Amino acid sequence: MAVLQNKGGAAARDQGTTMIFNPGVRVVEKKQLLPDLFHLKFEGESLASRAVPANFVQIKVSKGLDPIFRRPMSIHYADGKTFEMVFRTVGRGTHILSQAEIDQEFDCIGPLGNSFKLPEDGERAVMVAGGVGFPPLYFFSRFLVEKHNFPKENILFLLGMKTVSEKPMADDLLKLDIPLEFSTDDGSFGFHGFVTDLFEAHYAKKLRHEKIRIYSCGPNAMMRRLGQIALSFKVPCQLSLEGAMPCGVGTCLGCAVKMRGRNDYYRVCQEGPVFDAEEVEL
Repeated sequence: MAVLQNKGGAAARDQGTTMIFNPGVRVVEKKQLLPDLFHLKFEGESLASRAVPANFVQIKVSKGLDPIFRRPMSIHYADGKTFEMVFRTVGRGTHILSQAEIDQEFDCIGPLGNSFKLPEDGERAVMVAGGVGFPPLYFFSRFLVEKHNFPKENILFLLGMKTVSEKPMADDLLKLDIPLEFSTDDGSFGFHGFVTDLFEAHYAKKLRHEKIRIYSCGPNAMMRRLGQIALSFKVPCQLSLEGAMPCGVGTCLGCAVKMRGRNDYYRVCQEGPVFDAEEVEL
């Protein structure tokens, strides 16, 4: 399998950060948002001071060799001294991490990955998140407002959930005071349907008359559909991909994603996680 190394065409490809080992990041806050959804805040200035939206960390969840591989975690927010992550328990590693206690220390590698391209003058930033894929878009929304004085009203955040019981995952989003709309698969809250359907409804009603740029993170099936929509409408769209990343440094190829139109591959952990929709086949 051929793998492309650092030759991507997206502007975001040049926004990577310098990897650094952080052997003693300390848990300073813990919240359980849902039975299987947790929010951790860590103290770790060497990592937090370098983090930008869409960056992730490779965290070692135990001191021993079980499990042997680190777990990739998107950075939910970083303020220069602390950084946060929101994650769902889906296996042994995340279950162990969910048992973390205040003042417990972890070994992290990061920040890793590139970031999003900033909106151009006059563009509206449309965030399209699927489930627990919202953290990099939450971070990016705050980054735009706090670091670049981007008008809050020029952000539209669309969050897709399975059902209304998942709404607590949006607690931080609700505090941002930006235009925010929800979709639920079962119609129990907000728009009835997928978040991609909600985007299409907005596009048909208003967004097609505006200059917009789409940013997305969530399940691959959702981003595949959103990428197809964006390409058909000729709207710039960036996708923050997730995947199995046993090493996080480009060696194992566990996170390879196919390049669109070529028999070649990107490594999400090295050339990503952010790609233009026109670059990748999901």
